[in-house]
Amino acid sequence: MASVDVFDIQGKVVGKADLDDGLFGVEPSEGAIYQAVKAFLTNKRQGTAATKTRANVFLTKRKMYRQKGTGRARAGKASSPVRVGGGVAHGPHPRSYRDRVPQKVRNLALRSVFSIKASSGAVKVLQDFSMDVPKTKHLVEIAKAIEVDQGKTLILIDQHDGNIAKSCRNIPGLSVRPVGQVCTYDVVFADRVVFTESALGRAQGLWGAS
Repeated sequence: MASVDVFDIQGKVVGKADLDDGLFGVEPSEGAIYQAVKAFLTNKRQGTAATKTRANVFLTKRKMYRQKGTGRARAGKASSPVRVGGGVAHGPHPRSYRDRVPQKVRNLALRSVFSIKASSGAVKVLQDFSMDVPKTKHLVEIAKAIEVDQGKTLILIDQHDGNIAKSCRNIPGLSVRPVGQVCTYDVVFADRVVFTESALGRAQGLWGAS
C-alpha cells in the first residue's frame, strides 16, 4: 500500500496518508475510461438542433410554372429542398443523445484514473480546512503553498462547501468537487488531484477494497 505526505494549508508536511490499493493500485482499464468519458460528453449534448423540412416551410403550394414547353427543368413547389428558401433534406431534428454506463464500469473507470494519477505522483493530500467567507486570495495562497498553482488542479472535498466553491471560481485551472460527485472526466483532464483527508477517507470507503 502506497502512502503520500499530508500537507497543511501552509504547505508543511504534517503526516502520512495510506492510499488504498483497491482505489489507487488497480490495473487501469482504458476501455472503461473511454466509455465513462464518452458518456459524460455525450450526455452534455442538448440534442435541440432542428431544421425545417419542405412540409414545414411556409411557401405557396402551387406549381411554379407549367410542366412542359418552357425549356426549363420541371419544377414543383417552391418549398423543394433544391430551391433557395425551400426545406432542408435530411437535416438534424431534436433527439436524445443519452448514454448510460453500468455502475460497475463507472466505478472501474474511476479506480483506473485514480490509479494512473497515483502512479505518476499526481495525488496529494491536504488537511481538512474550512472558510468562514469566500476569499479567492486565501485559496490561491493554499494552492501555492502545496505547489498546485500551475496547470489544472482538482480539489476533492468531503461535502459541498459554498465558501470554498465560490473562492475557486475565478482561479484559472482550479476546480473543487465534493468527492461523491466526482466523475472520470474531472480526473482525466486534471493534471493533479488534491484530496482533503476526510475526502480521501470517503473515497476509499466508496470505491476502495474495503
